[in-house]
Amino acid sequence: MESKPTILIVDDERELADLYATWVADEYAVRTAYDGRSALERADETVDIVLLDRQLPDLNGNEVLARIRDRGLDCWVIMLTAVDPGFDIVSFDIDDYVTKPVSRSTLVRIVENLRVKSRYTDTDRRELASISNKLETLEDAEAVDDVEETRAYRELERDMKRLSDSLVERADEDDTA
Repeated sequence: MESKPTILIVDDERELADLYATWVADEYAVRTAYDGRSALERADETVDIVLLDRQLPDLNGNEVLARIRDRGLDCWVIMLTAVDPGFDIVSFDIDDYVTKPVSRSTLVRIVENLRVKSRYTDTDRRELASISNKLETLEDAEAVDDVEETRAYRELERDMKRLSDSLVERADEDDTA
């Protein structure tokens, strides 16, 4: 029997973390943490997805993210937070950024999308998905005209084109091989 993927939910609002846990418990093995230190204790190589709040009482979500990545844990990370995104998310090693409140159907859809994407062994495809999610998040948060004029946005677009072109070239090579 195949084991369930593991999801770590990190939020200092206990009721909210527990609610998210009930929403995904049928399909996932769920761990919860209500602060940054507990999150780091529960994060290990068996965790597939982390739902991470940015505002935590001890270590903030950015610090938790950095430590997870410093450990080399290869999990998908979704920032799920009340903090409106800014251009700082461009530098975050995250797979998606979702602003609270979030409905059950939206949360389940986002997690399921990552579950499908988790089959990607190709880091370029994973990076492309992450960049696409960041662009979409920034466009939703800001007036598109304003966002498109920023250097950070243009760099994301350039990276997305580069990765897309690379994937198309590889696919063409595979077809002719």
